[in-house]
Amino acid sequence: MSTILDVAKLANVSTATVSRVINSPDNVRPKTRERVYRAMKICRYKYNALARGFVTKRSHTIGLIIPTITNPVFSESTRGVQDFANANGYQVILGNSDYQYEKEDALIEVFRERQVDGLIITPTNLKGDILKQLVDDEFPFLLLYSTVRKGPMPSVGVDNFLGGYLATEHLVHLKHQRIGMLAGEFRFSDRSFHRWHGYKKCLQDHQIAYDPEMLVHTRYNPVSGREGLARLIDNPKPPSAIFCSNDLLALGAIEGARQLGLNIPQDISIIGFDDMQIASFISPNLTTIRQPTYEMGKQGAEALIDIIEGKSGKPVHKLLDISLVPRESTGANS
Repeated sequence: MSTILDVAKLANVSTATVSRVINSPDNVRPKTRERVYRAMKICRYKYNALARGFVTKRSHTIGLIIPTITNPVFSESTRGVQDFANANGYQVILGNSDYQYEKEDALIEVFRERQVDGLIITPTNLKGDILKQLVDDEFPFLLLYSTVRKGPMPSVGVDNFLGGYLATEHLVHLKHQRIGMLAGEFRFSDRSFHRWHGYKKCLQDHQIAYDPEMLVHTRYNPVSGREGLARLIDNPKPPSAIFCSNDLLALGAIEGARQLGLNIPQDISIIGFDDMQIASFISPNLTTIRQPTYEMGKQGAEALIDIIEGKSGKPVHKLLDISLVPRESTGANS
């Protein structure tokens, strides 16, 4: 098995330089760094990350907790986290909470036992004891996707209230007065709760009465979207448009409308939230609210690493830009 001495000899540098390339690559000139990397590859040299952790008191790993692996949105933000983390010498361990508070709690405990340096969490409950404990322990962590403007919990997300408002306003501008909403259950998604507040405020601002019968709480999957649409259409005064609090619900709602013989957008308009890649490929193309998921993950990883390495002062609270993407699934109310 090759040693650090073999690498140093082949690269014509000192063992101290090889060590700097491993531990602090940015502090080594690019040409020297590349020469050492080539030597490591030729020698098939593998440094001992565990031993390094004993010296630096860091594992150079980040725990990432997402609510589901089935939603492509979280795949994109995970890629952003992983790309930035890997480029800066950190590895990412992924956990899936299934939108369950108990699973989230267990994952945090497991990750801390495995001595991750920090956590990135898309939480099920912003006010839960889990997050309060992390704050009290001064353990490095950051929230992703949530709308947090102040306080002790750092976050990188979007303005979910504004997103809900923009989606509803788009439908109002198309002359819709009876607007339903399919919302992820508030007990496991603060994002959905804030989007509902935006929906409700927009109705109020345009003198449209809020009707609780036009709100359906559901799970975040296409089947629930299909079933939720059927419930709204079955109302004695059905909506002419529906705001779905994510694109998966919207995809299910579109299929549900087809099964009921409804034409989109002539009979009913449907708008989503996320702008998954598939949104522009289905028929009709889905009107939606775009959030920068990859960039959110990337900036989240950057902010967390700054916290871990002591480069951050006050908790960061970033809200990235969102935008309306009009497509074929919404149209004027006839």
